[in-house]
Amino acid sequence: MKEIVTVKEAAAFLHKHPDTIRRWIEEKTLRARKLSAGKNGIYAIARSDLLELAVSDALKRNVRQKKKQSPPSPSPQVHLPI
Repeated sequence: MKEIVTVKEAAAFLHKHPDTIRRWIEEKTLRARKLSAGKNGIYAIARSDLLELAVSDALKRNVRQKKKQSPPSPSPQVHLPI
């Protein structure tokens, strides 16, 4: 398995647009090394950094989903004759 991926490969892996990956690189959300000049230069992204971002994003989504869920309703109390 490759240890370095391109912007296009990272975008496919994360189901994001390549411009989103480039923006994250510019914002320093995702670490990468620029290999060529220009607006859409070639970047080298370490697979480990990509996986770290994916896990972090998944954890954040999971926490947000749990916060959106309504609290469980109280269970009806059952009175048993003694």
